[in-house]
Amino acid sequence: MMRKRQKVKKEGLINIYKLAQKMAREGKYKESEEKFNLILKSDPNNVYAFVGLGNLKRKMKAFQKAVFYYEKALKIESNNKYAIVGLGDSYRGLKKIDNALEIWLNYLSLVPDDYKTMTRIADGFRKINDFEESKKYFLMAIEQKKDDLYALMGLGDIYTKIGNYEEALKYFNKIISLSDNAIVAITSTANIYRRQGQYEKAKDCYDKALKIKPSDSYSWHGKADCFRGMKNYSSAISSWQMALKYGMDPKMVMTRIGDAYSQLSDSQQAEIHYKKALDIGYDKFAYLGMSKIHIKKNNMDKAVDIFSILLYKDPNDPRVSAEFRSLVKKYPAAKNAIPGAFKTG
Repeated sequence: MMRKRQKVKKEGLINIYKLAQKMAREGKYKESEEKFNLILKSDPNNVYAFVGLGNLKRKMKAFQKAVFYYEKALKIESNNKYAIVGLGDSYRGLKKIDNALEIWLNYLSLVPDDYKTMTRIADGFRKINDFEESKKYFLMAIEQKKDDLYALMGLGDIYTKIGNYEEALKYFNKIISLSDNAIVAITSTANIYRRQGQYEKAKDCYDKALKIKPSDSYSWHGKADCFRGMKNYSSAISSWQMALKYGMDPKMVMTRIGDAYSQLSDSQQAEIHYKKALDIGYDKFAYLGMSKIHIKKNNMDKAVDIFSILLYKDPNDPRVSAEFRSLVKKYPAAKNAIPGAFKTG
């Protein structure tokens, strides 16, 4: 009779655990936590409940509390995979990457074929800019799972950061071949082509990304920048307008459109858009654009007024200083119009 009651009690705890997990998946965190604690009242050493609470707190970004629960679980079961990995992830959430790496490396020594832990380690090294170690573990992950998108993306990102674009493209193109929905790899490939001045290739990539996600403001901005590089300023303006529609920073959009209209020699529209940007807040590039309009109109006083603002806000900015020196070269009287504009010479 006693055995039967014990069996029912255990089955009841299992059902409560399943319910707690379901609630966590549904975002009912408070109710889920109550269920996990209910399990611990009946079974204070229930490792699954401690891991469940750790996972719950990690989802809630309460990383320090997650650490507490995972450590509780590991005191009961020192080799519990989920607690170890969760503990490492929690330290990552706390930005304690060294702690996270120590835990993940220790776990990998116990389970040497776990490619997901390899990618965690690789990503940890990437975060602390140890690219050689990061590459090593991403490559180890690919040996275990050759088509792992996260590892391929990580390698592409590393090679981009160290300036080896040819190698980066190999990994990004591999991702694209594996997944029609690899929008991050597509835009990363586009960015590399754009940096290299291959604007047609870059634009084609952004177009591919936009077929997947037409509302991607980042891709619209990239496409606009390609048109600017190709000196197709009207198309650049249209693309930036789409980027604005889908959420790009309005101040940046207005400044870029102002620059495009300036290139088209439409000073009126350029000025309108620079003013729209400045209505939102201070913007160095919008002011520089406005200064060029006034210089073209031979309106030295208004140009000087703008540089008085720029030199106050960005006194050590080399671009501002260079542009002001150009103004002084054209209008020598401007040199003395702003006290302290030149410290020397």
